[in-house]
Amino acid sequence: MAPESAFTEPRLIPTDIEDSLSSTSTSSSDEFPDERPPRQLSAHPSLRMSHTTKEVELHAGAPVAFDGNIRKASHWLHSIKAYFAVNAAVYSTDEKKVVTALTYMTEGTVASWSDTFYQVCEGRLAKYGTWADFEKEFREMFTPADASIVALNKIQKLKQLQKSLMSYIAEFRSLVAVANVKESHILIHMFNLGLNDDLLCTIHLMGEIPTDFDKYIIAVTKIDSNINRSKTTITLTNTNQYHHYHPQPKLQKKDVDAMDIDCLDEEEHANCMAKGLCFMCKKRGHRTNRCPEKKKKVTVRQEKIEEENDKTENRCLVEDF
Repeated sequence: MAPESAFTEPRLIPTDIEDSLSSTSTSSSDEFPDERPPRQLSAHPSLRMSHTTKEVELHAGAPVAFDGNIRKASHWLHSIKAYFAVNAAVYSTDEKKVVTALTYMTEGTVASWSDTFYQVCEGRLAKYGTWADFEKEFREMFTPADASIVALNKIQKLKQLQKSLMSYIAEFRSLVAVANVKESHILIHMFNLGLNDDLLCTIHLMGEIPTDFDKYIIAVTKIDSNINRSKTTITLTNTNQYHHYHPQPKLQKKDVDAMDIDCLDEEEHANCMAKGLCFMCKKRGHRTNRCPEKKKKVTVRQEKIEEENDKTENRCLVEDF
């Protein structure tokens, strides 16, 4: 028996099977090439970013809590309406506005009114109703019926005085809004009643006075700014003159008797002193201040002194300019 070989002979594959395998491998290589397109990986659903953005509420100018004070009711209502207007995307429905307004009404006498409003809303089909209905009920409860009359009385007593024109305009507009006055000629008349006299006189000097109230306010504002600018210019001019001011020298009045003595030379002066003579007439029996000839010479000398003083004053004035 022949020994087994360490190496076995390879099997022989029939030619027909080999041809079929080669054809199959060729077709499979054509259908699945080596260079395959990269695989697109999709992120996990929890990691996918949402395209919807959440609206951010701006808390700047948020209204304060309302305690039921009638004097502050109108101001509070305006402030919360402005807050809703700034955050229009957040408070997009009437229900959100009404509920938010009620959250600010939890103090003082208004707390009982808000509780009653909640109880009434429980039985409604549209629960909280519209914002217009809420505002109407709020005004009927907390806005006095004679608010317009009170505002008109305040307008009649309103005066500009030491206030700036812009402060006066702001206060006037707030009272007019409560009084519900809209006619331009009436507004202009009431506005002029509280203006200062100097500004009002300048307004009357205008060529054409606007009949529309808003345009009239713009014109008055320009006039007031021009007046303030001119006052500032005058103040600066006076200040500059003050800094360049040169005090005038004091004019010393000359003594007439001293002038008489100054006119004498040393010998004449010594001779008059030794003999007791008058320095003016050179005679005895009187002093120079009581010399009878003094009155005659004083008039001429006084005129000379006045001429010298006038020249000195004119020279000082020219130096100042």
